[in-house]
Amino acid sequence: MKKFKLSLTVLAMSLAAIQAQAVTLTFIENNDLHAHLTPHLDKVVKNGQVVYESRGGLARVATLVKQIRAQNPNSVLMNVGDTYHGGVEALYTLGNAVIDPLNSLGVDVGVPGNWDFAYGPNVLRLRYVNNLTTFQKNLLQATVSITVKKPNFPNLAANMQSTAGANAGGLLLPGTLLKTVGGVKVGFIGLTSDIVAQMDSMLAVGLSFTQGETAYRDLINTQAQSLRSQGAELVMVMSELGLQKDYRLADVISAGAVDVFFSAHTHDTIFTPLKTKSGALVVEAGHDGWLGRMDVDVVSGQTPVFNWTLLPVDSSIPDDPAMKTLVDAARAPFLTANPNMTVPMNGMTLKLTQPINTVLGHVYAPLDREDALESTFNNAWTDTLRQQTGTDIAITPGFRMDAPTPAAGMTYEDNYVADGALTIEDVYRYIPVPYTLGTGTIAGSAIKSILESDLTAVYSLDSFLQGGGWANGWSGLNINVDLSHPDGQRVQSIVHANGSPIADTDTLTATGCLRPTDTADGTGTILCSFSGFSNVKSLINPATGNPWYPQELFTTALTQGWLANGARHNITDAAATPAWPAQPFVQPLAVRVTSGVNMVKSGLTYNVGSQIYTGQITVSNTGTVPHQAPLKLVIEGLTSTATVVNAAGTYYNQPYLTLTGSLAPGSSTTVKVQFKNSSPTRITYSPATYTGGV
Repeated sequence: MKKFKLSLTVLAMSLAAIQAQAVTLTFIENNDLHAHLTPHLDKVVKNGQVVYESRGGLARVATLVKQIRAQNPNSVLMNVGDTYHGGVEALYTLGNAVIDPLNSLGVDVGVPGNWDFAYGPNVLRLRYVNNLTTFQKNLLQATVSITVKKPNFPNLAANMQSTAGANAGGLLLPGTLLKTVGGVKVGFIGLTSDIVAQMDSMLAVGLSFTQGETAYRDLINTQAQSLRSQGAELVMVMSELGLQKDYRLADVISAGAVDVFFSAHTHDTIFTPLKTKSGALVVEAGHDGWLGRMDVDVVSGQTPVFNWTLLPVDSSIPDDPAMKTLVDAARAPFLTANPNMTVPMNGMTLKLTQPINTVLGHVYAPLDREDALESTFNNAWTDTLRQQTGTDIAITPGFRMDAPTPAAGMTYEDNYVADGALTIEDVYRYIPVPYTLGTGTIAGSAIKSILESDLTAVYSLDSFLQGGGWANGWSGLNINVDLSHPDGQRVQSIVHANGSPIADTDTLTATGCLRPTDTADGTGTILCSFSGFSNVKSLINPATGNPWYPQELFTTALTQGWLANGARHNITDAAATPAWPAQPFVQPLAVRVTSGVNMVKSGLTYNVGSQIYTGQITVSNTGTVPHQAPLKLVIEGLTSTATVVNAAGTYYNQPYLTLTGSLAPGSSTTVKVQFKNSSPTRITYSPATYTGGV
């Protein structure tokens, strides 16, 4: 009997010990706020349909965060990506308007986004660097017209080196953080944007950024190993590189190095985590209209269990009163009869003289930037530019930022009938950047070069050749492309919008955008960050005598009723690449199919005359949902002396074959594969099915 009691006691102690070692941690991802303090309309997929819904608002976010923390005190709130830039309140305060509300949210750790560099390198240092000397701080602050407020949480950037000033010769910001949560040591690696210098070299003065797949792979492996050696049971990467780069990096890093990539920058809503070869999961929580929640069950000696949920920040979430008070206070100066503000950046003359809720006009066709190739906003805006300037063509940057606007008469959430109203605040959500407008000339041949470069930056199958944005908007052209073609070969033809041909030697007039550092005296060669133009000069606003800002011209077009209708389609893709929401990502991404697929290889036959080995691969959908086109069969692990003769292209230097159409549940398709081999070595390979992308 004593032995039995002793056994029960030992068992109870063992169970208690196991229970004591088990804990659930919750990681909350708040990414790409873009300075949106209040709710706005967004386009979301609901019951298979794209609808407009009220999304976002920091007062709602605060409520959700408090609810999650109440459910699990062992929580970490991460703020990843563009934060202090993207709205009118932010632009006229250099991001200060966002600081107090966000600081009250209780963020644990963050990573700057590319647009957080947009106020210049001095503002960046004043905002993010916490070890400035008094001399350094005073020197930097003397170059900025207002006192720069700081976040009250650490921000990480393991891929950003300081080459001058504070922390010269090392990282400008800490690269990692080791934090104990619920008794579990968690390591965080921060990766900020690496495209800052491409935006404008002046934004990256005194900074350098890690570049290229190999360098990032080694960086993450090294940092993860260091964190593990310090006792980290979990390692999380918070990344502003974008979903495409993060997905690739998760494939090539060492197995088990990282548990989760929390991605930002690309605004993708990931409902099911992307599985990768290293075992790391990749997720992204859209933008300010969503919160991501990753619950991780940690039991000592066992593999952690991950559960990811996307939480809509919608009208069902009540406002948190304390946060609403802070938001209202931040916005109050912008709702006065005449805010009388000028953008506080050197040389800027852009002014705000009306309350930001002023309705400027109405639209009768939807406006948004929810298509990476050709969006209604970019069409409307470039057509408006051409109407104003009379040039042959117009170009506008491929920003992701927008405030989706339903046309007057459309019915959306709760049967509300839209009036198509656009306010000053909406204008700045579409165009939150104080660039100016200019005109120039360009040869027909140079237009094709610009288009090819732009399409590579968006659609390359190698994410490290991408540029971090969506395709630029164009007016005055009919453009035929084939997005399935390799980089540099996607443009099939370009003609004027009226169908007349454009010869390589033709000279066209153009309207576009000018950065503050671009030459605009009639001798410039750059518009919208592209070289190849001539005779570039500023477009002057007759009302001010200063270079015309897009916000000013857009406002004039709205108030006078001549904003163009953006419903046209002038870019045709011969490949008919599915766009969002037919693909889950606005910027297409090829994702490895990890379940519901079976591939069977036949033997190879050899043709002596052609010296070609031929075989077949049968691909079957063994799951319950379709595998959507475009589908690729990537030939992985191919014998080094062999080549695929009938490859359609390469995916990270691996040949692939294309499958026709989608693959329904229970169906199969067979693909022919042909090889040449420069040695008698036996040909070996492993096929992998990828869905999506181009």
